[in-house]
Amino acid sequence: MRRYDVDKNRLLDAVRGLLDEGFRYPVLHTAVDHGEGVELVYLFRALGPPGESEVMLAVRLDDDDLRVSSLTPLVPGFNFQEREVYDLFGVFYEGHPDLRRLLLPDGFQGHPLRKRYTLWDGDIQ
Repeated sequence: MRRYDVDKNRLLDAVRGLLDEGFRYPVLHTAVDHGEGVELVYLFRALGPPGESEVMLAVRLDDDDLRVSSLTPLVPGFNFQEREVYDLFGVFYEGHPDLRRLLLPDGFQGHPLRKRYTLWDGDIQ
């Protein structure tokens, strides 16, 4: 599988290029909190032999700016996956048609898959 690190300001152009090359199938979108920022991971697939037909894009976001362009208008299959990452990691997808919590109830405070999220105050006994 090929991996490309993409600047968040070039993400839409990179995805348009992948779509033009036949990578039209969204497989996965998730995030990883490395403690100093969040890495977004996108996996696309094209029809073809294994190993040659998968491409991964990785986008690094700083903790102080968790905003990125939504891919949902280009790739509708990422709709719920972007909502899940928004809900659990706090990434804001600019241009998403329906960005709201997917798993957690309205009014829930915080984003529980972030490393800095506090489950409770106090000591564990």
